[in-house]
Amino acid sequence: MEIYLIRHTTPKIEKGVCYGFSDLEVADSYKKELSVLSKKVIQNLKKQYYKNAKQEEILIYTSPLQRCSVLAKDLKINLQNYFHPKIKRNKNLKEMNFGDWELKKWNEINETELKQWTDNFVTEFAPNGESFEVLNERVLDFWQKNIKSEKGKIALIVCHAGVIRSILCHALQIPLQKAFSVSIAYGSISKLKVFETHTQVEFLNG
Repeated sequence: MEIYLIRHTTPKIEKGVCYGFSDLEVADSYKKELSVLSKKVIQNLKKQYYKNAKQEEILIYTSPLQRCSVLAKDLKINLQNYFHPKIKRNKNLKEMNFGDWELKKWNEINETELKQWTDNFVTEFAPNGESFEVLNERVLDFWQKNIKSEKGKIALIVCHAGVIRSILCHALQIPLQKAFSVSIAYGSISKLKVFETHTQVEFLNG
């Protein structure tokens, strides 16, 4: 199975603000970013399906947060001229829940609490939020129930940086502590090939 991990485009929020579960709108640059991203996705998919492409079902899994669901809907519209796309929403693809820190500026968050989290983000969590370990558990639940059962198909997963890092850690058997070693750009594509015995990363941030 071929998987395209797609991070949402730029959200409408000022820099330096903590956000995860918050349902942000897309930025004013969305249409331009969508155009660039759609071309990249179509180009990659057409490399494999240059014949009978219209008959190929492309699964589009998306986080229900609008910065992803809006993108998934528009990608479906742009893809349906070439393929047969189908959208599936999944709440386990949401970004990390930062609890009481949501929509606060990072420099306004209690320094002691923030240091505790940055020193061990895998198991520590913001007040009323979740740890990266908890995020990872729900992402793997999605992976096992959906990706593992869809053998031989192509899937786009429109989601968030934290979710993509979780999937990459699982795919490459990287410790969760190293998750933030990988930078995931807005509107980027990363491609995985899932085999019975292992998962291969073809490219990152395409």
